[in-house]
Amino acid sequence: MLRRITPALIPALVLLMGCDRVNDPLVEPTGNNGNPGNGTVMRKVLLEDFTGHTCVNCPAAARVASSLKDVYEEDLIVVGVHCTSTFAAPANPPNANGSYATDFRTPAGDAYENALNIFFLPNGAVNRKPFNNSITLGSAAWGSAVADVIGQEADFDIWFSQLQHDPENNTVSAEVKVAVLNPVTGDHNLTIYLTEDSVIDWQKDLEADPDDVPDYVHRHVLRTNLNSAWGAPVVVGQALAGDTITLTYTNFSMNPAWVADHCSLVAYVHNNNTYEVMQVEEAHFQH
Repeated sequence: MLRRITPALIPALVLLMGCDRVNDPLVEPTGNNGNPGNGTVMRKVLLEDFTGHTCVNCPAAARVASSLKDVYEEDLIVVGVHCTSTFAAPANPPNANGSYATDFRTPAGDAYENALNIFFLPNGAVNRKPFNNSITLGSAAWGSAVADVIGQEADFDIWFSQLQHDPENNTVSAEVKVAVLNPVTGDHNLTIYLTEDSVIDWQKDLEADPDDVPDYVHRHVLRTNLNSAWGAPVVVGQALAGDTITLTYTNFSMNPAWVADHCSLVAYVHNNNTYEVMQVEEAHFQH
């Protein structure tokens, strides 16, 4: 059955309520003008680049992701997930010059590291869909895996009907809508990432000389999740085409160190049993 989100299902950090200000949809429904069943919606692709600031080969993988983004543009959404204590933890003991002092890890990244059995970096997942019998892939396989998904018909459409950053209180509020386009079976959740782009910090880079780069540009950095690592239910058991689910998150507090002008929300629906991402959408902060 289809289940609407109730306050009991949302973590205490996030309040379920309407936003004071209503904007026009920031990201329109992809292919049917908000009417499920009218027109075909294609699947977008989420590329999760599992990375770390002391991983010398990770910048080369990030450049692969950037090249793919140039090709597929808005149909490909890239998120840099910093994980593993080996490559993403701050230097311990601290380095005298202050290098690698940032802890880029997140509770969600730790959860994905464990669930997806990430044993090495760089690594990645393309819609968390198995490719060559593996969910996690080296960067050499990312292009083929993306091409394998792009162009498929989607079972879901996602759009942000509201997204507002309050600079005075440094909070973000969002309303996300999920339309079911085809009959769906199995439990599915919606997860919302908060990412920050163009974060300047240290990074080891095998292709740089010297390989310690103090002003490396970290792209699409996962900062936090609005609704926990695994999100909130949108389908429980089964759902019929034509159903639409609305999730509202209000006054989510941001870290003051994050630059709001570089921040975005990424919302995706995934199958709870297989982890596969069925649809994804991204929207940049509005003021």
